[in-house]
Amino acid sequence: MRALLPIAILLAACSAGPDDPLDAGPDARATGTLHLGEGELAFRAIEDGDTLLLARGCQGSQHVFVTLRSEDMDPRGMVVELELVREGSGESVSGEFRLRLSFTPDASGAFAQLTGLTLQVAEPDGAIGDDLVLRGRIEDRTGIEAHAERRVRIEWGTQVCSEPSG
Repeated sequence: MRALLPIAILLAACSAGPDDPLDAGPDARATGTLHLGEGELAFRAIEDGDTLLLARGCQGSQHVFVTLRSEDMDPRGMVVELELVREGSGESVSGEFRLRLSFTPDASGAFAQLTGLTLQVAEPDGAIGDDLVLRGRIEDRTGIEAHAERRVRIEWGTQVCSEPSG
């Protein structure tokens, strides 16, 4: 019995600790990276404190253009969730945005991007001037997730729906 005690101590010393990646447990999930941006055609990173401009849409609503970049994730068929909420209360000021969309990989392979997403703001007068949080979440087909959020404000922009030629 005394011969087993040193072996037990040795095994206990070699076991994975709580910060050891080998002991991540069944609930551990791989994570990717999500960068929040704005723009209809190109990515411009959003920083805390930025103002997003509301555009007037062709079908009568108003929205902000959101662009996303992902890293270390499968770009095909990602679940994309976006929300604009009041900073203090967490009350949503945007419409529900949850779609499965594919990102376009960058030629260098460093990231994938999705441009020109329209996050609708149904009642902008009740949100203009308030401290808001833009939240984004994506999940690829393999279950890898990424989250990001930025503190923002919204203001009216000058962009309006262009008239069809005719």
